[in-house]
Amino acid sequence: MTRKLLPIALLAALIAWTLVPAGAQEAQHKPEFNNAPVTDVLLWAQKSMGVGFIYEGDMLNDPETKQIRKVTASHVEPQTKPEKTLLLFELLKRCGLVAFEVGGMPGPTYHLYSADGAARNAVIVQSPDDLSGMYFAALTIQLHRAGVQSVAPRIRKVLTPNVGSIEVFEDTHTLIVSDFSERLLAAWEIAISADEPPARDDDLVVMDYTVRNGSAERMVAAMERLREPSESWKATVNEIANVLLLSGRRDEVEQVLDRLALLDGHEENAAFKESTQTIKLIYLTPAEAVATLRDLFEAKVASGAVQIGGFERDRKVVFRGSEYDIERAKAAIRAVDNKPENEKK
Repeated sequence: MTRKLLPIALLAALIAWTLVPAGAQEAQHKPEFNNAPVTDVLLWAQKSMGVGFIYEGDMLNDPETKQIRKVTASHVEPQTKPEKTLLLFELLKRCGLVAFEVGGMPGPTYHLYSADGAARNAVIVQSPDDLSGMYFAALTIQLHRAGVQSVAPRIRKVLTPNVGSIEVFEDTHTLIVSDFSERLLAAWEIAISADEPPARDDDLVVMDYTVRNGSAERMVAAMERLREPSESWKATVNEIANVLLLSGRRDEVEQVLDRLALLDGHEENAAFKESTQTIKLIYLTPAEAVATLRDLFEAKVASGAVQIGGFERDRKVVFRGSEYDIERAKAAIRAVDNKPENEKK
């Protein structure tokens, strides 16, 4: 939803069109304002950029002192028109005024508003993404957990003094914040931070980890060997993506991720690259060979880092593990795969 400026014709009785009289003093080429009335700023903008302004009769007066608004700015030398326009907006901001451009008028023409008028005429956006390129707007923020009355005071602290405003709608848990775009982004961050409950160690979470060096299955096996008796986290493997999925308490899962990062930070050693090979038996039966190897690699078999199977018909053992473990397995089989004593004669 957007709010539009009222037709100029309806404001005719309330506005003053600031024109430079024919005999007026020449405006400064280099803007120097030392506690100067805001009218000096308007005259400078008119003279240097051909800008016109529309405002209500008492708009230029401070609402508290009832005196003309004052501004100070020195040592600024804008050269281009965009630089001068940015300076104009900044000076008006310091005076507590907001300028909205009016279409269909000669030159650039701006309607000046104080805080209340700016909030009423600002474009209302639903997301901070919609603020791109906007100077002043009204941002709608809906809260789901935090109370609007508790969040509103925190947002007020970051709003532009005498310009930013906030409306609270308790029934719909909504805030409408009006201010310059950069302040609205800060307000959004405060609201979202308040609306999201703080992370706790005992929160149940699910996180993933992509293994870069080696296989995810072997990483799980390594993590199981590091598991403390009090830890209850669980892990599963996506073999196609080589990704680990971890679930459990936040503190435990984060600890496992730290361990994984340490282990996975080193490139795989070729001698420990995983492969599957068969070991041919001569005298041992596959069942005997499998039993021998399972005893030798008991810890790795339990963790899944090593897998062993026997095939009776072919008198073979299939061994899956690192190249290093395969060589150890072959050496162990050679040592025990001998002709029985009663058959040597």
